[in-house]
Amino acid sequence: MPLGKSRQMPPSIKQRSLLLRVFIWLVVTAALATVAAVVLEWFQFASSQPDELLDRRAWRIAALLTLNLFLTILIATACAFYFWLRLSQSLPDLQGWHLQSPESEFRAKHAKRNYDWDDYLAQEEQIFKELDAYMTDSWSLQSQGAYNRFNKDSICNPTSILDHNWNRSRVLEHDNPVGGVLLVHGLSDSPYSLRRLGERLHSEGYTVIWLRVPGHGTTPHALAEVCWDDWTEAVKIAVRGLRSKLPDNLPLFLAGYSNGGALSVHYTLSALDDETLPKVAAIVLISPMIGINPLAKITRLSTAVGLVSRNEKTNWSHIYAEIDPFKYSSWPMNANSQAWSTTQGVEKKLAALQKAGRMHEMPPILAMQSAVDSTVSVPRLITAVFSRLQSEQSELFLFDINRVDNLSNLVNFSFEKNVLPSLQQGNRPYRLSVLRNGEETSEQMVLETHSNNQTHEKPVQECWPDGFISLSHVAIPIAPDDPVYGDAAHTAGLSLGCISMRAEPSALMIPSTLFVRCRHNPFYGLMENHILDWMTSNHSTANTLKHATREPDLTSQ
Repeated sequence: MPLGKSRQMPPSIKQRSLLLRVFIWLVVTAALATVAAVVLEWFQFASSQPDELLDRRAWRIAALLTLNLFLTILIATACAFYFWLRLSQSLPDLQGWHLQSPESEFRAKHAKRNYDWDDYLAQEEQIFKELDAYMTDSWSLQSQGAYNRFNKDSICNPTSILDHNWNRSRVLEHDNPVGGVLLVHGLSDSPYSLRRLGERLHSEGYTVIWLRVPGHGTTPHALAEVCWDDWTEAVKIAVRGLRSKLPDNLPLFLAGYSNGGALSVHYTLSALDDETLPKVAAIVLISPMIGINPLAKITRLSTAVGLVSRNEKTNWSHIYAEIDPFKYSSWPMNANSQAWSTTQGVEKKLAALQKAGRMHEMPPILAMQSAVDSTVSVPRLITAVFSRLQSEQSELFLFDINRVDNLSNLVNFSFEKNVLPSLQQGNRPYRLSVLRNGEETSEQMVLETHSNNQTHEKPVQECWPDGFISLSHVAIPIAPDDPVYGDAAHTAGLSLGCISMRAEPSALMIPSTLFVRCRHNPFYGLMENHILDWMTSNHSTANTLKHATREPDLTSQ
């Protein structure tokens, strides 16, 4: 829109905003009147002589105080609605992908008795046909530009980057598998985030399934409509599908990133109480979303605000240009609400298992986590999960921040106040590994491991690249040579991992965090090898325990 021309708000929204302001002023006036009445009644009460009217006057004061409390709550709610409405009006216009999504998307109600993994894949095929129809028809005029994932000619279009569209589920079977792994991606994400890890697992002999979690890989509007029950049912279907592709004696692993980590833990806990669900040998978690900011619960009010205002924008936290081919840039309020429900579901199941004295039934867990993470709560991961575990087969692997001497005055160390106390407990029921700067020379990296009340330290070859202060929530599962999020030496055309642009943040339709937040993990190779070694170790341990507990063959004695 040319400079100097203002965009008119729809009259209905302006009218509702005006009515809401009038309502707030009326309620404020009523509240002030009740305060004045309380003061008057109290003055008369204090100056009155003892008589039969005192009890009645005391009751009037109590009633006025109750009314004042009610009006105060009403004012606070109305003000919150008003400012929420005003904030949403400042968002950019919604596009087709914010308002529409494939109607064939999987829902928990679809998981009938005979519904299986093949049905899920067939339904997904229909979903992407509908998405393709939107892109070539109703969105064709809105998706113009070289940087738009919904423009088929854009370098951001996911079908033009690799041979497979990594917004979709994928299966790689092995002719002679050593086990099976289900990979579950994060919130607003896609299977692409765990592409590299899954390909390595397959090369090592595992049959691998990448699950596209419902509401993902298509349009941001799909994430605004999905429910966490849809996610948990989809994981169950995928696990059954993977189990059917493996011999009964081979182990089944789950590997989840972010929200996929929470879903992996939730499934494992559910399988402990449901004999119809295949059991899990071990779990790998990457930046797991076990604990998040409690304010996420408040976003449930967006539905009520939307009903009052009739403004679709109130259902969105922010609207950005969709330049990322494998991750939504715009964020619906529903994503926060469903993430909160997922984490609460996991914590309730963990607490119930602990209360029943059954934590020993929980399979081993390996978590790869940045010590500083603005998306999930690292202390909550420690207290809610690892402090409850009862096996040193489980391991928490932390990537510390870069503590090189000449950067010390640029780093905010406040995160340590919450993380360190949780790590300094005695008799830790799990293994703790920390990748950090060395003591003698800060440029040398060391892997410090705490296990069985002993500490071991060994130098590692990898080091922090120039300019890196810390890893981030989104960086952990991404290799430096990733074609989309990797460093400048390995990306071409679309380089979201090393994007550079100069402007006032308010002038851009992309978040400023895109220029600051680390998008790939310089220690990815070390991490990947560690995961493979840990899985192999737990596979061997599981087989040993299985043979050790087998009934003796009495016929041979």
